[in-house]
Amino acid sequence: MNKLTNVESQRVMAVLGDMLDRLNYLTYVPLKRDYHLIGRLHENGVSAVGDQVEQLWQLDDGYENMDANAARREDVLGKIKLTVRSICRHMRENPRTPATPADPGDEMMTLIKFLSELTDLMFSQLSKTVEDETSKRDLMENMYNRRKQAEDDLVQLRDKLSDMRKTKEDDISHLDIQLQKLKGELATINKVATANELLLIQTQVKETLEKAYDQHSIEMQALLETYAQHEQLLQKNTMDHREVEDALRKAKCKIAVEVASTIEKYDQDMLAVTTEIDGLQERYTAELNEFQALSEHFVKIDEEQARIEEEERILEAIREEERREIQKLHNAAVRIQSMWRGSVVRREYAAKKKKGGKKGKKK
Repeated sequence: MNKLTNVESQRVMAVLGDMLDRLNYLTYVPLKRDYHLIGRLHENGVSAVGDQVEQLWQLDDGYENMDANAARREDVLGKIKLTVRSICRHMRENPRTPATPADPGDEMMTLIKFLSELTDLMFSQLSKTVEDETSKRDLMENMYNRRKQAEDDLVQLRDKLSDMRKTKEDDISHLDIQLQKLKGELATINKVATANELLLIQTQVKETLEKAYDQHSIEMQALLETYAQHEQLLQKNTMDHREVEDALRKAKCKIAVEVASTIEKYDQDMLAVTTEIDGLQERYTAELNEFQALSEHFVKIDEEQARIEEEERILEAIREEERREIQKLHNAAVRIQSMWRGSVVRREYAAKKKKGGKKGKKK
C-alpha cells in the first residue's frame, strides 16, 4: 500500500470514527425534556452543554409543530444541526460530562451497529496490502479446493459404504435362512428326545414316589409307636410329679409358717435390740458429756500442775542461785578468815621470833 492510499484510508476512517462518536454522544441526549439532567450539568460546571440541550429541545418542538411547507423549516433544521454539532463538540472536549445514556430506539441502535461493523470492515479492507489480499484470496481458493475434494471423497465413501452394507445384508439374509433351517431340525430332534425322556422321567418319579410313600409309612408307624410310648411316660411322670408337687407344696407351706414365725421373732428381737441400743446410746451420750467435762477439768488441772511445776522450777532456780551466793559468801568468809588467821599467826610468829632474838643477845 502506497503513502497516498494510506492517507486516504486514514481520512476515511477518521470521518467514520467521528460520525460514530457523534451518534454515541447523541444517545446521551434524551428525546423528552429532563430538567434533572440540566440541573446536573449546571452543578458540574458544564452549563453551556445544558443550555444547548435545552435549546435543542425547543428547536425540536418548534420543528415538529411547523407545517411541512413552512418557509422557516429549513432554517430551524439548520439550527438543530448546528446545535447538535456544538453539543457533540462539547461532549468530546468534556468526556466526564455527567449524563446517562437515553433510550435512542431500536432503529438508532441498529444504525449504530451497522455503521460500527461497516467501520471495522472498512478498516480491515484499507489496512490490507495488495500482497495480503492476494495471499488471502489464494488461501480461500485453496480452502475451497480442499473442501470440494473432501466432499468428493465423502461421496465416494458413502457409495462404498452403501455397497458394503448391501453385501453385508445379503450375507446376513443367507445366514438367517441357514439358522432357521437348523432351528427346525433341532426342534424335530428335541421333540423325539423329549417324549422318550418324559416317559423315563415319569417312570422314575413314580418309583421314587412309591419308595418315598413306603418309607413315609414306616417312619410314620415308628413315630406313632414313639408317640404312644411318650404319652404313657408323660402320664406316669404327671402322676409322679403331682405327688412330688403336693409334697413340695406342703413343705412350702410349712416353711412359710416357719419363716413367718422367724420373722416375727426377728422383729421382736430387733425391737429389744433397738431398745437396748437406744439405752446404750443415751448412756453413751451421758458418759460422753461427763467425759468431756472431766477432760476439760483435767486439762485445767494439768495446766495448773504445769504452772505449779514451772513456778517450782523457777523457785528452785532462785533457791539454787541463793545457795550459790551463800556458798560464795561462805567461801569468801573462809578465805578471809584463813587470811586473817594466817596474818595473825605470822604476826605472832614474827613477834616470837623478835622476842627470841632479844633473849639471845642478852646472854
